[in-house]
Amino acid sequence: MNLRNSKDWMAHFKFSSLRTRLLNCRRATGNAFGASGCGTERRLLFFELFVALSLGVTYYFLVENFAIGSPNNYTNGWVFTSCSFPGFHLDKLGDVWKGRLSGLLLSGWLFDSLVKDNKFGVEQYESLFGLYQSLWLFLLFLAVIFALRHSLFINLGIFAGLMYGFTPASGLYFYPWDLPATLFFTLAVLFFERRQMFLMTAAICAGCFFKETVLVCAVLVLFASPWKWGKRVLAFAGIVAVYLLGKKFLLSQLHFHVAAFSMNNATNLTGLFRPALLIENFKALLSPTLNHAIFVNAGTLVAVLALGWRRRFLPYMVVIVVYLGGQFMYGGLNEFRIFMQILPLSLIMLSERWQEYAGSSAAGELPAGSAPAWALRETFPVLMPLTIVLIGVSTGIAAWRYYDICENLRLDGRAPSELGKRTVEPEGHVSNLNVEYQELRSEYVKDELELARVSIDNQQPSDAINHYERALEQDTNSVAAMSGLAWLRATTSDSRLRNNGEALRLAERACQLTQNKKASLVGILAVAYAEAGRLSDAVVTAKKAHALALAQGQKDVYVEAELELAKVSIDNQQPSDAINHYQRVLAVDANSVAAMSSLAWLRATASDPRLRNGDEAVRLAERACQLTQNKEASQVGILAAAYAEAGRLSDAVVTAQKGYALALAQGQKDVATRTEQLLKLYKSGQPYHQEARPAP
Repeated sequence: MNLRNSKDWMAHFKFSSLRTRLLNCRRATGNAFGASGCGTERRLLFFELFVALSLGVTYYFLVENFAIGSPNNYTNGWVFTSCSFPGFHLDKLGDVWKGRLSGLLLSGWLFDSLVKDNKFGVEQYESLFGLYQSLWLFLLFLAVIFALRHSLFINLGIFAGLMYGFTPASGLYFYPWDLPATLFFTLAVLFFERRQMFLMTAAICAGCFFKETVLVCAVLVLFASPWKWGKRVLAFAGIVAVYLLGKKFLLSQLHFHVAAFSMNNATNLTGLFRPALLIENFKALLSPTLNHAIFVNAGTLVAVLALGWRRRFLPYMVVIVVYLGGQFMYGGLNEFRIFMQILPLSLIMLSERWQEYAGSSAAGELPAGSAPAWALRETFPVLMPLTIVLIGVSTGIAAWRYYDICENLRLDGRAPSELGKRTVEPEGHVSNLNVEYQELRSEYVKDELELARVSIDNQQPSDAINHYERALEQDTNSVAAMSGLAWLRATTSDSRLRNNGEALRLAERACQLTQNKKASLVGILAVAYAEAGRLSDAVVTAKKAHALALAQGQKDVYVEAELELAKVSIDNQQPSDAINHYQRVLAVDANSVAAMSSLAWLRATASDPRLRNGDEAVRLAERACQLTQNKEASQVGILAAAYAEAGRLSDAVVTAQKGYALALAQGQKDVATRTEQLLKLYKSGQPYHQEARPAP
């Protein structure tokens, strides 16, 4: 019976019809195994189930070793237990992770099932972690077995592709949402192939709360040929709305206010579109390494991109391309686990192509359309009630768990971070697992921050950037790491290390986490705006930092804000405003060398004669040189310019010669060249004045 042409798919739920087909055990033309007898059919099915079970057991023993995490990285256990009552810490996860509630609620519920009399066994927890992962994998194998004839090839390919998750490049991360999302992604594709649109929609809606990337399958609705375009668009919008509204509602009940789409931990639409990660991914794609992303999924990703372009596969190729586009924008190509969801789909498509090639070589060229469509199995209807039960059980337990957490939060008006207050004593080789995660992560982050500070002191900004990035891997909400990294990405002297997009994203996130109440962080955001060329935003933000610093009595921050405003004013060809900012700095800190030297330079060289003042320039420059013990070539050069403006040209020549020699001795070639040019001007009896330029 061809289910494509059936208008009433519910008729295929009749188990009497299924029983008849199973008893007859008839296969369509193109059966690769050539089996037509009932005994052969049953033996083949049992063999495939046995292989699936064996692979599931193997995966269990592989993955349980990473239940707590890998050395110096305890993210696996930290995420798995984030919705457990002892030590509830969902609020400490990144915004994008908070929306993956179904897997987190299930894993938290399972973890709490181990806790008896405030004690649990660490070895039991590791077994539970392995069982959770391997059970979802076994369910994925079952879906493939009941749906497709050539499931043995596909399931072995899936297992081979998952092995890339155990490579160091992948990060050795095993999260409670990846395999469930892969299962629901695959179910959505299989039901679309049979035009079971209701079950496809149910699989997408259930799966997107495990991981938002399952929502990509909603694109398939646009290829539902029996429907008119209006109905397709309406169905697509409805699926997206279920996720958007559902996520916002669920998280608001937990007192979390995040964007409906929180990729890059963005809190608004502007934050979703930042090119920094996209650029990094393209760099990774073009960098040849042995653990390159082209080998991901056991090479099936490259194979399907090369062989999958045919008219019949168009809907699925669109899904794959959209999925890959999203990963380029928001994923890390070297973290191989992110490609897991399209692994079964790629293998299903490739299995059909390879059957065609095998048939062509064995029996001549196949007639067009003779290959079986996806080699669909007669046992496919078994997948329908199985899927309904799966969706009901998984979402039901998650909903029950969610209700339980909300009830606990309502008691005494507690905040989410106050939920897990009771102490749980482990019986095993780790002392208090949840506390251990927090302490280890906290200590690791502190160590990385300290190493970053030392690297900066040693003039090693690239090392400091690496330390800040490692700190953020462990704590995505570390304000200290964000602000330090944002400052380096915006201000480091090495242009190869600067990244204004990343600096802006990090600075905005740090300000958001501190509710824009820390003057120093607002000042860093102003610097990031300036580096990104958003000068008007930089001015407004620096003024906010200036006001905050004044109100909070933070002199250093106030000075930094004024200096940044002065710099922006100079960039905007507004020297009078810059002079005002430098004067305000000196009113607070009379020994600020940066303000003195910059103000002296403007007073000596400004294009507007009304702003020049040679005597003031000499006084400020002499004081700056005194404070730096005449060891800074740039300060000595500014003093020479001040002498020239004051009419002391002989002093200007002598001082410029000292500055030139000092710059050469210190290896400052640019300063030496500039000083030499000015020296020639002073010798000719002229001071140096800047050229007048229109404001941008």
